[in-house]
Amino acid sequence: MRIAFVTPEFVTESYFSGGLANYVYRVSKALTSLGHEVDVVLLSDSRQAELIHDGIRVHCVNSGPLRHGLNLFTRHRLPATSERLDFSFQVHRKLKELQKQRRFDVVQFPSYGACGLVSSLLLRVPQTVRISSYQPAWNKFAGLKQSLDLRVTAWMEWLQLRLCRHVYAPSHYLKGLLKQEAKIKNVRVIRTPFYLETATWDSSIYDETVKNKDYLLFFGRFQLHKGFHILAQALASILQAHSDCYAVLVGLDASTPLAKSMKEYALSLCGKNTDRLIFLGQTRHQQLYPIIAGARLVVLPSLIDNLPNACLEAMGLGKPVIGTMGTSFEEIITDGKTGFLVPPGDVEALVEKIGEAWTHPHLYKIGEAARQQVQGLAPEKTVQELLLYFRAIIDGAQ
Repeated sequence: MRIAFVTPEFVTESYFSGGLANYVYRVSKALTSLGHEVDVVLLSDSRQAELIHDGIRVHCVNSGPLRHGLNLFTRHRLPATSERLDFSFQVHRKLKELQKQRRFDVVQFPSYGACGLVSSLLLRVPQTVRISSYQPAWNKFAGLKQSLDLRVTAWMEWLQLRLCRHVYAPSHYLKGLLKQEAKIKNVRVIRTPFYLETATWDSSIYDETVKNKDYLLFFGRFQLHKGFHILAQALASILQAHSDCYAVLVGLDASTPLAKSMKEYALSLCGKNTDRLIFLGQTRHQQLYPIIAGARLVVLPSLIDNLPNACLEAMGLGKPVIGTMGTSFEEIITDGKTGFLVPPGDVEALVEKIGEAWTHPHLYKIGEAARQQVQGLAPEKTVQELLLYFRAIIDGAQ
């Protein structure tokens, strides 16, 4: 098959920081290895029109004049709306151009950014939308003010879902959320293919910062919907109770309604124990994997999520994960067996659970059980399910 994936982020970009980029890379690489022809259409700052990355053809699309015109027309009050409409038009033009070479069998769009909105109306090719988040709910838990710009972009994403006949999500949690909140009912659940992306590790950051330390690990964006503030509030008690414990926090700092810098917010709560907080910036997988592998446990106290890559990567490296109930983690974690679960937003429960896990006599066995559990998402299982789904879409369009 010839398959196109459209995405606003990809691993070739210097700015990338998110699960969508990792997802598109993993599934594209898996499909390419099976002999399928994969094209990725990417919103990029690069002026390079096309590149090959691990056998995947990547077509770079830049912002066009529509974005500039819409910004002028709206007096820059709808910057995200202008960017996403422009990208949607640019994507349609690029897909039409690529179609002239050889027809696509199927095109997959993300829900994020509504970048398939124009193509869903004008492009005559089988299409599907993969939902990675439901923006109104994510924005709420991130504490974002519901501006007109946010409301319009959320409506655009909803409209794309309504226009598309074939929609799928990686978790039952997200499927239920869409049915309840957005009244989108035609959603399949197809798990995300997972594998460790590289066997080539660079331990330089690990050696310089955390080697020979006993630490819990958080990695991801320092944002409210990821529960970073809940972990920050719990750390003072944890560090006080366990003098051997360090906390390693990897990711991009963020400004939130709670604090201009979530890093500084965490530091302000830990008093005399701030020397046991270790902050590392955004880190590529080659350098991140040794840090994950060296952790005693991984803490991901999200308020809302969707089987995040951070959880899968930690489990894939044999690390017990503390996740949150009712946010998709329970679809892969059984409390006390393949990891640990706590109610979201409950600082006291998180303190208690970290303490329980930190001193658990069978923590290593739980980590090994986690490793076994995540093998159920290996590409040879999940990619075949995705291919069957694609073929059903194609057959239905003929």
